[in-house]
Amino acid sequence: MPLNILLLSTYELGHQPLGLAQPAAHLAAAGHPVRCQDLAVDSLNEPWVRESDLIGISVPMHTAARLGVRLISRLRVLNLGAHLCFYGLYAALHAEELLAAGADATIGGEVETPLVALADELDSARGQSSPENARTVFLGRQSSLVPKRTMLPPLERYARLQINEEQRLAGYVEASRGCAHRCRHCPIPPVYGGRMRIVSEDVVLADIHQLVAMGARHITFGDPDFFNGIKYSLRIVERFHHEFPSLTYDATIKIEHILEHQTHLPGLASTGCLFIVSAAESVQDHVLAHLNKGHTAADVDRAIEITRCAGVALRPTLVAFTPWTSMDDYLELLDFVASRGLVNSVDPIQLAIRLLVPIGSWLMDEGLMSPFVTGFDHEGLTHRWIHPDPRVDHLQKLVIGIVERATEQDAAPLATFQQIRSAAWREAGRSPDVAPPLEPAAHVSVPRLTEPWFC
Repeated sequence: MPLNILLLSTYELGHQPLGLAQPAAHLAAAGHPVRCQDLAVDSLNEPWVRESDLIGISVPMHTAARLGVRLISRLRVLNLGAHLCFYGLYAALHAEELLAAGADATIGGEVETPLVALADELDSARGQSSPENARTVFLGRQSSLVPKRTMLPPLERYARLQINEEQRLAGYVEASRGCAHRCRHCPIPPVYGGRMRIVSEDVVLADIHQLVAMGARHITFGDPDFFNGIKYSLRIVERFHHEFPSLTYDATIKIEHILEHQTHLPGLASTGCLFIVSAAESVQDHVLAHLNKGHTAADVDRAIEITRCAGVALRPTLVAFTPWTSMDDYLELLDFVASRGLVNSVDPIQLAIRLLVPIGSWLMDEGLMSPFVTGFDHEGLTHRWIHPDPRVDHLQKLVIGIVERATEQDAAPLATFQQIRSAAWREAGRSPDVAPPLEPAAHVSVPRLTEPWFC
């Protein structure tokens, strides 16, 4: 009797879970029957759980890890004997917490090879003891296989591209994993240590082909940094644009890479790139230095100008609240967004993001958080920290409340921004009436995905 495998995803930023489709392809190629279910859009299939010998839970993000932990007890009630394995970026970071919560194994890094090895071992050890190696991080090179997307819900059930009043089905691919950079707050460096792994060019193109066949008219390149391997990335862009000239796309590119490779940006625009997501994180140099971002506030300004001249929108992501961000710093951030015409380019949730400090964070290893940390939140899977100015922590709670209500009401970014700015000025003891005026660009629509949450 074959080993029955069930792969589960709890949350992957509103896109079809590649964290299911890629491992499923490798497991199927190794001869293992596999099922996939995305719990972000479907209810748990309890009969599938009862029939499973190995249940893999994809945790590429912090939210996915938290939801996965909550799922353990239910899975155990349904199937006490199944081998539970968490895999993905946050499985490596939170291995001890996940194992303590009831998981049998964790796999991080390039997860497909060890996941297949685990399935092989369980298949060979029928009725015997479970494998001893409960915690694995594999960073070796492995073959690339075309993801098995036929096992996933259709694209219609996921985030879409919003461009003016039009919505388009969107697909999500990755041309690389890991990252060459070492930002202190990022979860990737503690796992990959500056390494990156390339997905076969032909596999990426074949994946885009099947997404187009499923109805995709826009592609998100989810690489941590699309320009880490710029020659490779540009070659992929050229190939898929040649085959699908009407297909649009977006990519994530570091601020310093926008500056370094600015001559290539017009080429991106001409091949269908609508916007670039870039981790600006802050517009205060002292905060950027603590985060080891590799750019300055002035560089963010230059990147905005470079992308606008190239005809590509820049959508910055932010860590708006850190222990080093003062009340005045936050007001300055809001003024920056307003004065640079970025109100429609910055999803409101970005103005509420509080620095996340998971296990393994280099901010902890280097002692930068020591003055602020008050303990570890086992349920939240993060170190708790307190700002030196209580007003800032209070403001963050106000802002997240404003954003949550605005999301429920589908409010326009401009209206949400104005609410946030008024609240911030009041908390700072200043009159909102004297806030700098918004630039005309604040009223111009910017292409975006309909899933605004980033963590």
